[in-house]
Amino acid sequence: MSGKKVAVPDEIYERVQEIATAEGTTVEELTTKALERDLARRWLERVGREGQVRRGNMTDDEVEAVVERAVQESRARS
Repeated sequence: MSGKKVAVPDEIYERVQEIATAEGTTVEELTTKALERDLARRWLERVGREGQVRRGNMTDDEVEAVVERAVQESRARS
């Protein structure tokens, strides 16, 4: 796999290398998976915050009604 290089402190690299060896994977694979998980977590946090802002003070029933209307409108356009 070609890609960019990232510098990390020696202590972190050594810990990652130990884990990779113990799990039978490579440092690159373990690092890629860790970064993917962190990026996904950050995305979910952002989407969650945006959802809370959009929700405002709506109750669960009100949110469900808004979602149902949006689904019905989307289906009507299809």
